[in-house]
Amino acid sequence: MKTTAERVEHMMKTLHIEGQTEFGLLCGASRSVVNQWLSGRIKNIDPRYAFKLEDSSAFSARWIMLGEGKIKK
Repeated sequence: MKTTAERVEHMMKTLHIEGQTEFGLLCGASRSVVNQWLSGRIKNIDPRYAFKLEDSSAFSARWIMLGEGKIKK
């Protein structure tokens, strides 16, 4: 998964989350920001969101932000 959109889609599917609002609650992002990740308008996830996602799921912040390293911590 090379793009932010692909990684967000994968996380949502793995976590059984269908709504952008619900996914945003995991990391403190608004539905609008999640929508922009999914549409590709925002190419990179800000570290503050990635670390909150890491804290609330098994996904590693490095993978969330860069698509590198282990997917899960």
